[in-house]
Amino acid sequence: MRGVLHYIWKNKLLPRKGLQTTEGKSIRIISCGGEGEKENIFYNARISIDDKEWCGDVIIHHRSSDWEKEERHSSDTNTNIILHVTAENNCEKLRRHGETITQLCLRVPDDLEQEFECAQQHSGCMSCSNMLERMKDVEINGYLSRLLIERIEEKAENIQKTFSECKGRWDETLFKTIVRSYGFGIQSDQFEKLAKILDMNALGKHRNNLLQVEAIMFGQAGLLEEESIPHYYRTEALRSEYYKEILQEYRFLKNKFNLKSLDYKEWGNGNATPHVRIARIAALFCQKPVNISSILSCSTINEYRSMIDCTLVGYWQNHTCMGGTATVGNGSMRANQMDIIIINAIIPLLYIYGKHRNDCNACCKAEELLHNLRSEENSIIRKWKERGLEIKCAADSQAVLQLERRYCRMQNCAACRFAYYYIKERMTELQ
Repeated sequence: MRGVLHYIWKNKLLPRKGLQTTEGKSIRIISCGGEGEKENIFYNARISIDDKEWCGDVIIHHRSSDWEKEERHSSDTNTNIILHVTAENNCEKLRRHGETITQLCLRVPDDLEQEFECAQQHSGCMSCSNMLERMKDVEINGYLSRLLIERIEEKAENIQKTFSECKGRWDETLFKTIVRSYGFGIQSDQFEKLAKILDMNALGKHRNNLLQVEAIMFGQAGLLEEESIPHYYRTEALRSEYYKEILQEYRFLKNKFNLKSLDYKEWGNGNATPHVRIARIAALFCQKPVNISSILSCSTINEYRSMIDCTLVGYWQNHTCMGGTATVGNGSMRANQMDIIIINAIIPLLYIYGKHRNDCNACCKAEELLHNLRSEENSIIRKWKERGLEIKCAADSQAVLQLERRYCRMQNCAACRFAYYYIKERMTELQ
């Protein structure tokens, strides 16, 4: 396991002046060298000791004695060691093949070493967020920009898989990506499974008939099974004309197109019933021409919202699930819901489409949209705001979500830029 000393050497977080060997000779690091297969060796480093330049390998151990133990059991005679870096010098002299090895002892705060070790062992995170207020805006914004690109690229990679499954059909890829985004982070896996099995041929042939489109979508979701309806709504559902009609349509279409269905148990028994969201997807499919041409032609956030907005009609205008109690106010989508779909479906698809076509304008447009959209609001965003991070738009919030999910939660501090600045500051305190 690579320790904090390895990280400090690799990232050149060394004192700028006054470095001395354990024998009191002045030492200047010209090049730290490159990492190799062995986790504690840097190859082809260049150092200057008392103005005499050396080129070779640098080996790193927490204690000097650690290398002595390693040397006794090592058969490696090929490395040309020119410097041994340690945090704790507990041996007066080190010898290798009869020659004295030059040592550099770097002081490292004990608590910093413990923090880094915990992060490496996935048992905790470093306290890097405590120094955000002391970082320069250019440093913070630079890292957030990098995280944002990572986030977009990650989403684009998933869309690329869908694109391959759709045999290179962009409009179908777009629609299935939108279907997946209707999970809203609550039922993302279930909506992704639904998107994969939706029969676009069957849907396309019945686009002018909303009931038939709903029948295909609810049927393939497994939500027309009697057992899928909560027992306290079941009697009412089975009695309704809508359920009788949609079930009859699905039975016919299932045989006609050999449709596959999800197991209704996939949706769970929680309060997040997917019925209204599936009804919205059906309404969108029938009401709007959502395709590549339409997302390329839009130029403002409101135009994108208008493109994916749809109005519920009929049964789903005042029901939240099959046979459920009638409600009011489910006609139009909320702006924040539309923004989530734009962030998770439209923007990454626009980005990957631009990469496929070498269209820099499409890629830049995708990033610009994130800067024009409002920041999402959730527990992760609130936590980082409380830590002092300014989150002004969706570009910032997407970057923070990438930071939290791919670095903080995975204790991947060694790859995090905030951890870099934190360790750099802690090492500067010792100078």
